[in-house]
Amino acid sequence: MVITEIDGITLNLDKKIIGRDERVSLQEIKKRDIPSFIKNYFDRESEKWIREESSMFLSSGRFNYDLPEIRKKFDELYNLLKNTAIFSRAKLHRVMEQAVKLQSNFLIQPQRTMVQFIYRDEDVITPAEVMDSMKYFLDYEYYYQALEQFFKNNKMETISRTKFKSFIQQLDEKALSQDKSGAALSMAQVIVGFLNLGRDQQSDNLDTEILISAYQDRNLPDFVNAMKNAQSKGKDKIPVSQLAGMLKSFVETGDIEPKIVKEAPKAAEVKYEEKKEVVSTKNLSNLVSQIEDIKEEDQAADVSSFFEEEEEDDIVLPAQPPMPEVKPTVKPAVPAAAAAGADTATQLAEHLARQMGQAEVLEDLNKLIEDKDKKLYIKKLFKKKDKEFFQLLANLNASTNWKDANNLIDDTFYALEVNPYQKEAIAFTDAVYARYFPKKD
Repeated sequence: MVITEIDGITLNLDKKIIGRDERVSLQEIKKRDIPSFIKNYFDRESEKWIREESSMFLSSGRFNYDLPEIRKKFDELYNLLKNTAIFSRAKLHRVMEQAVKLQSNFLIQPQRTMVQFIYRDEDVITPAEVMDSMKYFLDYEYYYQALEQFFKNNKMETISRTKFKSFIQQLDEKALSQDKSGAALSMAQVIVGFLNLGRDQQSDNLDTEILISAYQDRNLPDFVNAMKNAQSKGKDKIPVSQLAGMLKSFVETGDIEPKIVKEAPKAAEVKYEEKKEVVSTKNLSNLVSQIEDIKEEDQAADVSSFFEEEEEDDIVLPAQPPMPEVKPTVKPAVPAAAAAGADTATQLAEHLARQMGQAEVLEDLNKLIEDKDKKLYIKKLFKKKDKEFFQLLANLNASTNWKDANNLIDDTFYALEVNPYQKEAIAFTDAVYARYFPKKD
């Protein structure tokens, strides 16, 4: 739905952040003229790197790292280290791409995105883990504030995926009920402002399908039906400046087009506004206190992990025919004026190939991905449907640039209802990414 705009945002940010640099530090990224959500995502990734590296020696047992004075020194060291985190050109683009996708998904479908991103492979996690993941999201801040209040009022060691989902749904139901039409309009303004970051010409038009997804996620059936009514009239795009009138007319008459036709309001330029709220947060504490508690069901012990290795050994990998040599399609450099006329997807694909040193020959993914990893992906992502997995590999092998391959992965994961934030999904995508932009020694 938003592929063109996402490509545009990625292309614009790539030029602003990377430019001609081979490596960029977090400190330098923070100085760039880029949206806060990008800086925040890189900041979070740097913290994740520090946790990964520190766990290697903090768990050695040879020294007492729990002494307060030692922990204080380590915290000081971590703060210094974080800003020195170095991102190579390939890694920087990959992280930036993830940040843009996460932001897009969150702004359009916050409930779905939070559940997928926060819980990933788990059904039960701690409140601290929830709040740590919530720091990736700067917009719709009322979610963070409400969860913070909820955990303060209710002491718990863990919270299940089901309970978290119920809390978010109830929160939106109560918060949006104060002014549903106003909230629905604000959502559209937030989304179109974000998408304008990737548009050559600013517009207040929004795909009707995007609005349907946004209103379905927040459980606003009247507005979902209003947009479906618009689709039935051939309106595939909705000017946000006219949205309020359409919603009002549909609620009153069942039709987005009022019987008395007034002059349509002029389209307004909608710029991206950071941390724009869609609901009032004045009575947030009161709303949180009204949310009904969902009792946790006793979780049966998950013994699947004990048999995981045996189950993966049951998967037989069929022999794959050798793949003919595939070379990436990289066109010679063209003048800026001519490049501007090309579609955004082509511009992005060619920009990446030139700026990031795409591989001269694209290797066969059947060889690049180890057999043990193939079995893991077939089991965890493809529900043991090996034919679908190898068909995807064949299609990816035929893709001559990362842009097309990335879209193919996204479409496949969406069709198979694979959580894109699951660790195996991320590992698989990274493995394919390395085909086009292999690590340099």
